[in-house]
Amino acid sequence: MPWIGTALALAAVGAAIRRKGLVAGTMDTALNAIPVVGAAKTTAEMIRGRDFIPDRRRPGAQPVALDATNAGGSK
Repeated sequence: MPWIGTALALAAVGAAIRRKGLVAGTMDTALNAIPVVGAAKTTAEMIRGRDFIPDRRRPGAQPVALDATNAGGSK
């Protein structure tokens, strides 16, 4: 069954490269494709709440700042 995670990672390689860039997207996908390492990486990212390999900054994009007042999205 480990090949299922590898197949999913390879299917998502194009999107990862567009979001993170060629080197970072390839490295992110390679780590996700390794059965135990990918599961551990995903779990750690879920606990942290952010990626180990962040998306690249796009020109003109404004950073999103979250605080306790708007983190839940309720008003």
